Amino acid sequence: MVAQRPAAAENVLERAIGDAQPCRALKVNASSFGISVEVGVDKLDYVKIERLDVSVNGDLAEAKARGTLACKTSDNTLVQGGFSATADVSLHFDLSSCKTTESSFEIIRTSGPFGDIVQGLKDEIAQALLRGLQRNVSKLCQK
Repeated sequence: MVAQRPAAAENVLERAIGDAQPCRALKVNASSFGISVEVGVDKLDYVKIERLDVSVNGDLAEAKARGTLACKTSDNTLVQGGFSATADVSLHFDLSSCKTTESSFEIIRTSGPFGDIVQGLKDEIAQALLRGLQRNVSKLCQK
């Protein structure tokens, strides 16, 4: 058995993403020995922010980031696996109204045993992760 490393997040931004549990609702259909089962890829493996650019001009803020998110199955599942997805994220935010004015989330690369499945569902996954990001950004206004 290969030793599993714990989920890793090295900085405050990566820890905030981890705290949001972005993998929690992710599921894939996996086939093994001719049997297809739905598998939760619901555990965070790691988050790595490779680039983050933030600019503020008056009440308008813009953040652009590139990062990799890796999710894996729970240790006790019948079918083990996971994936990593590297994405470009852009978020424009009005600081006076506390509203997102424009946003995009594009998965540019996937890998891992379930990477091909994720690639096929990348638009749905990107939209779900973008909605979660927007919810978490709007929570900043409640504090």
